[in-house]
Amino acid sequence: MITDDLTPLRDKIRSMVRQAVIAGRHATSSEDAARIQDQMVAASEGNLMRDITALLEKYGKDVK
Repeated sequence: MITDDLTPLRDKIRSMVRQAVIAGRHATSSEDAARIQDQMVAASEGNLMRDITALLEKYGKDVK
């Protein structure tokens, strides 16, 4: 069932967001916080896209 397969993806997204928020709290300025959070999200984006692509392919969607 797709909802069962979405749980690990949801958990990964929540973890990524939580880590970005925590890192932003340790920044010395709001600009630093935004930069750090953007970098963390960009670093995780490729991983998330691979997970989403694999999930779509598992359910028969043609992903190019």
